Amino acid sequence: MTLADFATAGFMEKWFRAILARLDQLVPAPVPAQANVVLYSVQKLAAVLDVHPETVRLWLGTGKKGKDGTKIKLQAYRFTSEARIPWPALLAYERGEAFDLSTLPAPLLLPPKELEAAPIPNLSKPETPGALRVA
Repeated sequence: MTLADFATAGFMEKWFRAILARLDQLVPAPVPAQANVVLYSVQKLAAVLDVHPETVRLWLGTGKKGKDGTKIKLQAYRFTSEARIPWPALLAYERGEAFDLSTLPAPLLLPPKELEAAPIPNLSKPETPGALRVA
């Protein structure tokens, strides 16, 4: 290897400017849409998990000891006096991790007729893109 084989600062600047110009022309990749997140009532979640509704209320009120030894509670939205629990919050609670509701998209409330007909999602299949859905 000789001294002539090394790139000079001018050579590098020329090619870096060319690369940056090409990058500016590229269209940014679309941001992937967030999956639907179902909001469960206490009764519906108790039915899905095959537990008593008071057990779910206990998770919401009292909570349990988390992985790191701190006390965690099952996180839920409260639109009225009844709590609506997002599925990701339940998964985090089961793992003993804290969950932040602000990481979810804004809830999409369905009209009452659609609410009654909303099926329980098949958790083995990925959801279609969209917002939160009340179950």
